[in-house]
Amino acid sequence: LKPPQFTTKTFQRMASDDTTGGPVKIYTKGGDKGTSILFNMERRPKSDIHFECLGATDELNSFVGVAHHHCTEAGNGLADQLEEIQSRLLDLGSHVATPLDRSPEAKIALAAFSPDHSTLLEGWIDEHEATLPPLTNFILPSGGASSSALHVARTVCRRAER
Repeated sequence: LKPPQFTTKTFQRMASDDTTGGPVKIYTKGGDKGTSILFNMERRPKSDIHFECLGATDELNSFVGVAHHHCTEAGNGLADQLEEIQSRLLDLGSHVATPLDRSPEAKIALAAFSPDHSTLLEGWIDEHEATLPPLTNFILPSGGASSSALHVARTVCRRAER
């Protein structure tokens, strides 16, 4: 399976402010008042479930970034796949930040998240698992910097899935 391409042009369109056409600032000052804004420009309380999910996904992406660093240094062949996963997590964040029932069609189209992404990831998991001996007991989260970072990413992912 070939991973879908996420172009800079698409990202720039997604990251532009609908009102000015300029880039979205990294801060809005809205958070100071207990709210934040979704991709559809809807302001919601920071306690909204969308922001819980976005935070967990962002945290996961950060830990995948740490794992990417360690895997690059180790030269274990996982760096390209981890970089692709990070890009897809950004796409997932855009999808989560675009509630289907309250977003314009243009935003929904930009933030669409294909099930092919999951199929690709599951294929990679199957390929890696085929090289391992069968599991006979639980695995201790250890095994060096790369493995440990991947274990942390795995546990954060389990939370983000919920």
